[in-house]
Amino acid sequence: MVHMRCQHLHSEITRTQRLWKALLLTGQTCQTRQVSNHTRSTKVSSLLNEIDSIEQQLYQKSISKRRIPIHVSKTVNKQVSSPVILSLHSHLQKNELEEAWKLFDKSIASLTYIPQTTAHMLLQSLSSQVETNFPRLALDFGKLQHLYFTRLEKLAGLVRQSHIPLWDKTEFCTVIELYGKLDQLKRVESIFRNMSHYCNSQPTTEHYNTLLSAYVSRFRFMDEITQKRCLSRLKTIELEMTRKSLMDTTSYNMLLAAQIKSDQIQGAEKIFEKMTSPDRTTFHILLNGYIKNCKTEKDKEITNLWMEKMIDLAIVPNRRTFTTLMDALGDQIIYYAGLKDTEEVQSIIQSVLRLNKIMLKLGHKQETETLNTLLKCYTAANSLELIEELKSKFDLPEKKSAGGGGCGNCGCGKSAPVVIEDKKENSLPKVKPDTYTFNILINYYLNNNDTNEAFQAYDTMVRLELEPDTVTYGSFIQYYADLGNVKESLRYFHVMQRKGIPNNNYIYNMLLNCSLKYPEKANMIAPHLSNMLADGSVTLDTVSQNILISRLTEQDSESSFDRFIDLIDFNNTPSTRTYNTVLQSAGKFFKSSVPSLDAVIQSLDTTKLHPDIYTFALNLRNAAYQGDMMKAETIFKSMIDDGIQPNIFIFSHLIYGYASIGKMDKAQDILRGMSVAPYNRVPNAISYAPLIKGYAENGEFEKSYALFREMLDKNITADLVIYTILARVFLDSGNEKRAIELLEGISKAGISSDPASLTTLAEAYGLEGNIAKIESIYTTLKEKKWMDKQSAMTLLRAYHNSNSPESAWKLWNDLKKQNQIFTIYHYNALLTCLTPETRAWYPVAKLVYQELKQDTNVIPDPYTYDLLIWGAYSVSDFDTVRELWKDVNQNKPSMVRSYYAVMTANPPNSSTVWIEMIQTLAKHHDFISLQT
Repeated sequence: MVHMRCQHLHSEITRTQRLWKALLLTGQTCQTRQVSNHTRSTKVSSLLNEIDSIEQQLYQKSISKRRIPIHVSKTVNKQVSSPVILSLHSHLQKNELEEAWKLFDKSIASLTYIPQTTAHMLLQSLSSQVETNFPRLALDFGKLQHLYFTRLEKLAGLVRQSHIPLWDKTEFCTVIELYGKLDQLKRVESIFRNMSHYCNSQPTTEHYNTLLSAYVSRFRFMDEITQKRCLSRLKTIELEMTRKSLMDTTSYNMLLAAQIKSDQIQGAEKIFEKMTSPDRTTFHILLNGYIKNCKTEKDKEITNLWMEKMIDLAIVPNRRTFTTLMDALGDQIIYYAGLKDTEEVQSIIQSVLRLNKIMLKLGHKQETETLNTLLKCYTAANSLELIEELKSKFDLPEKKSAGGGGCGNCGCGKSAPVVIEDKKENSLPKVKPDTYTFNILINYYLNNNDTNEAFQAYDTMVRLELEPDTVTYGSFIQYYADLGNVKESLRYFHVMQRKGIPNNNYIYNMLLNCSLKYPEKANMIAPHLSNMLADGSVTLDTVSQNILISRLTEQDSESSFDRFIDLIDFNNTPSTRTYNTVLQSAGKFFKSSVPSLDAVIQSLDTTKLHPDIYTFALNLRNAAYQGDMMKAETIFKSMIDDGIQPNIFIFSHLIYGYASIGKMDKAQDILRGMSVAPYNRVPNAISYAPLIKGYAENGEFEKSYALFREMLDKNITADLVIYTILARVFLDSGNEKRAIELLEGISKAGISSDPASLTTLAEAYGLEGNIAKIESIYTTLKEKKWMDKQSAMTLLRAYHNSNSPESAWKLWNDLKKQNQIFTIYHYNALLTCLTPETRAWYPVAKLVYQELKQDTNVIPDPYTYDLLIWGAYSVSDFDTVRELWKDVNQNKPSMVRSYYAVMTANPPNSSTVWIEMIQTLAKHHDFISLQT
C-alpha cells in the first residue's frame, strides 16, 4: 500500500489519475467506431466515478493514519498474521516440512514477528531433523550442521525480537539440547544466561540438567585440555544448582558420566557420596568405569562391591545394564589382547558370553547397540567363529565375491568386487547394522591384512546408505600408514577431504606417527599436518606428545637425548600413559648407560599417577638394562603389593636381567618358578628366549641348544625370535651352515622373516662367502623398507667376512643415494673392508677418510685412525701416515701396530718422547702396572 504522506509519490498518482480521465474523455468523442457508443459512454462514466471514489478513500485513510501513533500501529500489525506466516503455518499443519523451511529461509529477512504456535511447530520440526540426521551432521563439510544451526539462530532471533518469551520449559530445554548437538556450547551458555528473553519460566532442575547434558554429550569429541575446562565449568554449575536446591539424581548422573569419561574414578566416587537416591543409570555409569579400568585384584574387589550395592538397592538389570557391562568387558579384552595375555582374553570372552545368555533368558531382545558391543568384544579377541555367527544376526545382503578387491564407492579409484545379493528368508528377525557396525568390521579385517573383506564391508555399507565417517577412512589411512605406503594412505585422506568429512586428532596423530616412523617420506605428510593445525581442526594433544617421545628411539642417542629431556620438561606432570611412554623411550638410553638418566626420570611429578602393569614392566625392564637386579626385585615386590599379577613379560624381563649379568642359575629358577603357585604363568617362547640367548652369549652353546629342545618337548611353539637366537648360537659357535639351514627352513615353512632374522642370515652367508645371497637379502630389506643403521652395519660386516670390497663399496654408494645416515661405526666397517694389505682399494679408503672429515656429525675414533694408519703403512705411504698422526689429537690409536707404523714413517727426534708414549700404550694394554 502506498503511504500517502509521501508528497512526491502522491502527486505522481494524482497526475496518473488525471491522464486516465483525459484518455477516457477523449474516447467519448472518437468517431471511428460508432457501434455501441452509448454503452461505452456509460462504462467510461462509471469507471471515472470509481476512480474518484478510490482517490477519496485514499485521502481519508491518509488523514486517519496521521492520527494513529506508530507504536499502536505496530501492535495491531503483530496481531494480524502476514501472508508469509499464514503460508508457513499452513505448510507445517500439512506436514510439508521442507516447503515450510524453504519459505522460512527465503522470508526470514522480512519477518519481524512469529506466533507462538508457529514457533513451536518449527522447533519440533528442527529437533526431529537434527535427531534423524545426527550421524551425518559433520559430513559433507558440515553443510547440514551449518544449515540447522543457521535455522535455529534465526528462529531464536525471531523469538527474542518479539519481546515476549514464547517458549515454555520443555521447548527451551529442546533449544539447549539442539545447540549442544550442533556443537555450539558457547551459544548454549549465551542462551541459558539470557533465558528470560526466550522462556516464560524461571530456571528449573530440568533446565540445568539439559545444560549439563549438552556438555557431557560432547566429552568424547574433546581433547584432554578442553575436558578439564568443561569439568571446571560443570563444577560451577553444580555449585549453582546446589545453592538453589535444584540437584536431583539425573544431575548427579550427568556429573558422574563426565568424571568417568575423563577417567576420573576418584572424582566419580566423591560425587556418588553426595547422592541420596541413586538409580539404575547411576550404577550403569559407575560399573562401566570400574570394569573398564579393572587392572588389579583390588579393582576387581571394588567392582564386585558396586554390583552388590546395586543388588542391595533392588535395582533390576535391564538390557542397558547388560550392554554396559559387556561394553566395559570389551575394553578389558582390548587391554589384555595388547598384552598378548590370551588366557585372560579367553576368560573375559566367556564372561561376555554368559552375560549375553542371561540377558536373552530374561527376555531382553538383541538390538543394534547390543550386537555392536558383542562385535567389539569378539573382534578384539580375534574370534573368527564368534564373529561369523554374530554377522548372521545382522540384516546384511549375502554376497558372493568375484574378482579382485577394491572399494569402488569411496572415490579412491579402485575397482570394487562384484557382489551378488542373495536375499533369503529367515525365520529369525534380523537387526539393522549401522555405521559403527561396519567401522568395527573394517578395522578388524584390516588388522588381519584382509583388504578384500574390508573393501567388501565398505561397499555393503554404502549400498545400505550408511555414510562412511572419519573413523571409516581413518582405518584405511592407519592401515597403509603402518605399512609405510604413504601415497596410498594420503589417497584415502584426500578422498575424506573431498567428501567434506572432518579431520580430528585421531587422523592427525596417525599421520604424525607415520612421518616420524618413515622420515624419508615426511615431506609428503608435513604439509597436511601444518594445514590441519592452521585451520584449527586439530590441536597437539597428549597423544601427539607421546608419539614424539616414543619415536625418539629411532634417532641417534647423541641427537635424541637432548630432545628427550626437552619433551620430558614439557610433560613434567604426565598422565600414566605419558609416563609409560617416557619409560619406554628411556629404555634405549638406559641400555646405552646414559649418565644422570635416573635423576631425569625421578624429577617427574608422579603423585597423580595410577601405575598399571605397563608402568611396572617398563621400570623393571629399565632396571634390568642397567644390570641393577636389586632395584628390579624391589619393583617386582611393589607390583605384587599393589595387587597386580605379573605376566609373561614381567618374568621375561627378570630372566633377561639375571642372564645379562651372568647369573644363569637365578634366571633358570625364575623360569621354573613362574609356572607354579601363586603365579601360575605357563612359560612360552618369550620366557625361554632371554635364557637361551644368555647361555649363548656366555659361550655355553650346548646348554642353549638343550634349553631349546626342552621348550619344544613341552609343546611350546618356537617363534621367529627363538629361531633367530638359535641361529645366532650356531653362528657364534662357528657353525654357520646350521644357522643357514635353520633360517632358510623356517622361511620355507611359511614363517615370515623380520630384519633381525634376515641380517643374521646375511652374516652367516658372509662367513660362507655367498655374495649373491647377501645381495638378495639387501634387496629384500630395501623393498620392505627395513633398511636401518643396524642392517647397514651387518651387511658391511658380511661383505668384509666374504672378502668383497667391491660389494661393500657398491652398497655404500647405494645407501648414500637413499640418504642413509652413517655413524663412525659404519665408516669403520667400510674401512675394514677397504684397507687390507692391498694397493687396489687404498685410494678409495683415502677418499672415504676425506668424506668422513667433511661429515660434521661424525668424529673419527681411535679405531678409525688405526685402520687408516696401518693401511697407509702397508702400502708405504709414509706421507699419509704422518698427516694422519697430525689429525689424531686426543683420539690416539690403542693398537701397538699403529705406533710401530708411525715410528717407522717418522723416526723420532727424541727417544724420550716415544718411550713415554710406548709406556702409556703398554699400560693401556695391561703389559705393565699403571702405578709404576
